[in-house]
Amino acid sequence: MREKNSGNPYINLWFGNFFEPAFSSEEFRTEGIDRIRDMGFNSILLDSKAWQDFFDRYAGQEATQYVAAQEHMISEIQKSGLSHCFLAIYLNGDNLYPNIRYSPPVFGEETTAPSGEPGKWYKYWSERAQASMTEHVKELYALYGKNATRVSVNGTEDRLPLCSMWDPIVAFSFDKEGISRYQTWLEERYGSIEAFNQAYGLSAESFSAITPDEYWYDENGAKPTAWDFQEHTPLFRRYTDNLRWKAEELTRYFRSMQEKLHALDPALYTSPVLSQWGMFFNVSSQPRFRREPGGLWDTCQRGIDPYRIAPHVDNCTFLTVPILEDSSPSAYASSCQNSMMRAMNPDREFTVGFYLGRYLYYDIYNVITPCEMIGMAAASGASGYQSYGYGGLDDGGVMHKLHDPFVSSVRTGNQWLKRILPKINGRRLTQAAVLYPAQMALTEPYFVEGNPRRRQDLLGYYQSLCDLGLNVDVLHPDQAAQGILDQYRILAVPADSCYEEEINPQFEAQAVRFVEEGGLLLVSAGHPLLRRAFGIASESHPAQCIRYRGEGIIPGGEVFECYTGGEALAVYEDSGKPAVCRFPVGKGAVLALGMEYGAEYLMQETGAVPVPYGNRDLYPLCVAEHDPMQEAVSAFLPARVPVQRGIETAEFEDCYVVVNHTSYPWDCSGLPGKKEFQLPAGESLLLPHSAVLIEKTV
Repeated sequence: MREKNSGNPYINLWFGNFFEPAFSSEEFRTEGIDRIRDMGFNSILLDSKAWQDFFDRYAGQEATQYVAAQEHMISEIQKSGLSHCFLAIYLNGDNLYPNIRYSPPVFGEETTAPSGEPGKWYKYWSERAQASMTEHVKELYALYGKNATRVSVNGTEDRLPLCSMWDPIVAFSFDKEGISRYQTWLEERYGSIEAFNQAYGLSAESFSAITPDEYWYDENGAKPTAWDFQEHTPLFRRYTDNLRWKAEELTRYFRSMQEKLHALDPALYTSPVLSQWGMFFNVSSQPRFRREPGGLWDTCQRGIDPYRIAPHVDNCTFLTVPILEDSSPSAYASSCQNSMMRAMNPDREFTVGFYLGRYLYYDIYNVITPCEMIGMAAASGASGYQSYGYGGLDDGGVMHKLHDPFVSSVRTGNQWLKRILPKINGRRLTQAAVLYPAQMALTEPYFVEGNPRRRQDLLGYYQSLCDLGLNVDVLHPDQAAQGILDQYRILAVPADSCYEEEINPQFEAQAVRFVEEGGLLLVSAGHPLLRRAFGIASESHPAQCIRYRGEGIIPGGEVFECYTGGEALAVYEDSGKPAVCRFPVGKGAVLALGMEYGAEYLMQETGAVPVPYGNRDLYPLCVAEHDPMQEAVSAFLPARVPVQRGIETAEFEDCYVVVNHTSYPWDCSGLPGKKEFQLPAGESLLLPHSAVLIEKTV
């Protein structure tokens, strides 16, 4: 994807002008644009939310201070040789100047609060609201489109990138129309009032008779617990139904808006930012500042399934932050989310998103460098990236405040990206996939006991397979059901406590076919797929150390199983029962792991050796000499590239992109070919937290 004004790959940065000093200072805005250009960006995303100021300007009124500031920015952007695009629609109709306050979306149709007062959220399903959004986009380009960013997509298409929504959040509307809409949805979901009553523990005579307090989750009331999820209590049903309704409304919204925007101008390239905090692994949690994880920034609590939204946008993307849920740095958290975005955009160009303008979370960009992040973008197969941000509020958008080494790393990374992306002409090879736990991701929030650990199970599988030198995708069950597993040799199925809430028989049939035809299936403890699709029997087992190849491994999780039948590769220390088993199926095999393997792989600490084990040689999986999953995978599919933990190697048809996630230099001479380093230090030395492009030799 090339930005046509510069001829370089599309590299975009958000620049907000509604915060001070940008709001008032022409000098700050001009200097900021110069700095953005100097860092190597070629497009600036203007925060042009549907505020009254814009509609007044469209009607010929004098520009407000905010609009005048944006018009000044557009002029300066053009002078600088850059181009601009628009963040056109926000999750609601808020205004953030001159003071932070919510302002209802007066142009569209707003929700109604439980009190009967106007809500602060759009009715996403409202034709009136969607029409106002479409009108806003139309007028933005009519008035400010002269120097708008244009990109070539898929080599030929001339398109206009548009952030058609930022952080979508669906809200319920407690008016007559909103209540009726949800009641109809419940009737369609349950089919009969009897089935609904049984699920909710009610005795309603009809769907029209039930009230919001009976079917809508009260955020100030009792929160569903792990027990509610296990027992499928009425509170669980109410909570998860709310989220499924939100997900369906959001998908319908993007489908409708895509039609409207393409009818307005087929050149519009819709690229909403579906989350500014990351997807699934990391939420707005800041323990040091006593901010609890979750809330509206937990994508689960927002009812969002980006894989199902993807067909209704031109570029399905979101921003990533390279942290785990405890705010500790993790480059693989961003790498894995990049893999999600690649899978969400099959057979088309895509961009990834960063949150580079973030300084909290233990100063993550002193540990993970911008060069490293940009290297991961190239490794993902993305054809560009967008980032937040410059000139923002408190902990967001503060690139104007960050130190010179950070700025230099951004500049170096961008210069390298412009040189190397045109050299990546072949497709990214596929070898292994990890299954996205779609139902858990949609419905089980962070605050449910054990959920953060279950989410890490996916990431741990991804990181472990990357550490084996494999190319790893993250697939939605819907995609796997469509027969694309033929592209892979290995499929990992991490924990999904909500798997049976939406059974996908087509996926299960494809999983069986995948193994029978020679694939290797890796499944975490507790996943129903083993029983449902393969008839593999298991039972719960107390937490015990695991013995594998004479080595003791201290497990750190809470879910353990043992298996009946199959070939026992590892056993529990005390009981001797099988903890890791291999089951031949057709030409392939199932590897049943009696733990949440991925979460164990990520665990970087452990308590003291339990007293009953005395002074035996026992360690967590992260330092074990022998790893039963990795050794089974390596025996099944030997690595094509040199392997070292923390070295991410993405193989394309014509080249490799290697990213060093460690704090140590890595000798990449084992991969022959012309090398283009971000940070040159000899002919074969890849410096810590940096990347290299290696063109394959003929």
